Amino acid sequence: MKKVLTIFAIFCICNSLAYSQITAPSNLRCETEHPFYVKVRWDDNSNNESGFFVERATNLDSADWEIAGRVSQNMRIFNDYWITYGQKYFYRSFAYNNSGFSGYSNIDSVIALGDTTNLPGKPTNLRVTNTTMTSISMIWDDNSNNEFGFIIARKKPGDIFFEYIDTVQTDVLTYQDVGLTPDNLYVYKVCSYNGTGISDYSNSVSAVTKESTRITRHNLEIANNFFIGNNYPNPFNPVTNIKFAIPSRSFVKITIYNSQGSQQEILLNNFLSSGTYTISWNAGTFSSGVYFYGIEADGFKELRKMILIK
Repeated sequence: MKKVLTIFAIFCICNSLAYSQITAPSNLRCETEHPFYVKVRWDDNSNNESGFFVERATNLDSADWEIAGRVSQNMRIFNDYWITYGQKYFYRSFAYNNSGFSGYSNIDSVIALGDTTNLPGKPTNLRVTNTTMTSISMIWDDNSNNEFGFIIARKKPGDIFFEYIDTVQTDVLTYQDVGLTPDNLYVYKVCSYNGTGISDYSNSVSAVTKESTRITRHNLEIANNFFIGNNYPNPFNPVTNIKFAIPSRSFVKITIYNSQGSQQEILLNNFLSSGTYTISWNAGTFSSGVYFYGIEADGFKELRKMILIK
């Protein structure tokens, strides 16, 4: 599934549609820079832009255009690394600032040159397997026997184009994206790569992280020192509560780890005013075992153990 992005979609990042205030770029041309990318150039005809967006398509159908990337003010070159050899691409660009955006430049096309005989096959059937408040797990099908690994790309909230975020090794067909924000939409796609180049990308999938953990402030309890207590109940199934205190406004992070010390979930990652709080953890998607929870706040760190029994 490709995200359809036209000029109208950029409305959400502009304050108004002041079309005539920015002069459109012109003389756009593109060429393959062997072996790994397409170079797109254009002439800058404005003196008030904040930057330029570059759109790409594999045909001239208006539904096929998507944002390939963005460059800053006075930049007139964009390098597109997400290409498949033998594929024909069309490019166009436009300028933007806080008031609006220009019209499009001319359209130019190029066939990405390179050795297509040894390219890895593209992965397929990308799907989400699990979501928590701060993580999304996914899996895909491998259609290649010569890849070095896979590249994961993500579009996080507020983004209008994909960015590479990580790689995994050959035959690794799963990925967990951690450290996310609760109750937010994320979109993913993957491709395979080797020494020749990269495959086309897989289908795109989206997932929404779970809503934020419930946190309660105890208004009648004064916090004189940093403190984190034993969770209750313990053992538990599947919800437990963690009481903690901070004597002054602090950035507080509370993290869940498994018995090997690997991060499983971030319960809290934000500023809090001084006070005593209780935060709950719902471990409904986790298996039985020993877990640890830790707090970090203004130099204070402490780790405690808990047991989940199902």
